[in-house]
Amino acid sequence: MTDVEQFNEKMRAMNEALVIGSVRQHELIEEADALNVRFQAEISERKQVEEELRQAKAQLMDRAGQLEEIVAQRTSDLAASNQQLEAFVYSIAHDLRAPLRIMQGFSTMLVEEAGATLNETARDCARRINKSAKFMDALLIDLLTFSRVSQQHVELTSVNLKMVVESVLSRLQPDILEKNAHVELPGSWPGVLAHEPTLSQVLFNLVSNALKFVAPGVAPLVRLRTEEKTGFIRVWVEDKGPGIAFKHQTEVFRLFTRLDGEKYQGTGLGLAIVQKGIERMGGRTGVVSTPGRGSLFWFELRPSP
Repeated sequence: MTDVEQFNEKMRAMNEALVIGSVRQHELIEEADALNVRFQAEISERKQVEEELRQAKAQLMDRAGQLEEIVAQRTSDLAASNQQLEAFVYSIAHDLRAPLRIMQGFSTMLVEEAGATLNETARDCARRINKSAKFMDALLIDLLTFSRVSQQHVELTSVNLKMVVESVLSRLQPDILEKNAHVELPGSWPGVLAHEPTLSQVLFNLVSNALKFVAPGVAPLVRLRTEEKTGFIRVWVEDKGPGIAFKHQTEVFRLFTRLDGEKYQGTGLGLAIVQKGIERMGGRTGVVSTPGRGSLFWFELRPSP
């Protein structure tokens, strides 16, 4: 091939390359334009999504603010209702106790001062009036206690459990001596997070029950001890009473539940007060019992930090 032919061949190749390059450049420009259109669409879509999110966030904040206002209002209404209910219960209980004390006093005077002139039926009626008045007075006192435990402000602090137990036993000392009871306090007594007045009421009720529920003529044996659980301190109050059948062990914490009510005095509120008090302090309570072998009541509270 001559030089001219070679030159012409190179020129044709260059022309073809230029044509191909031009076509490819055109294709690239078209692809770039398409990408740019898609990019602009994505930007527009993203802006629209961002605007929708902003509006949704604003609506959510408005709704949250409305809910906060509703909750605050309902909380305020509930607190006011609770205060009114507490005042109502206190007023009713206080007003009812006055005539009950009068009934109790006059029935006692009737038996003591005019007993000789009354027949046995009249004396029995007077004694029944006196007994019923005493029971109603005890019931009103327990209702006031349950209302107070349920409604009062509870602030948990570090409490010396041993000191509370000793204070409760000191208050119950007349009953302990009268019944010739034996009380044991084995083991250590760690501190707990509690509301001291409520904790004192809980222990008072449990120990009172342990002293009360025994067979006639039997000296009560009460054992109080603690046990460390994961994240909790469990307090046991053990008695040697008649025990509780398994089917009744969840019932005893309900309001006005009285097992063997004819045999043992009580209002049926003592253990309900115990459960409510422990719940208010963030704990829980229960019982382990075998009929004829006594009961072990327990409650759990968090340990002091």
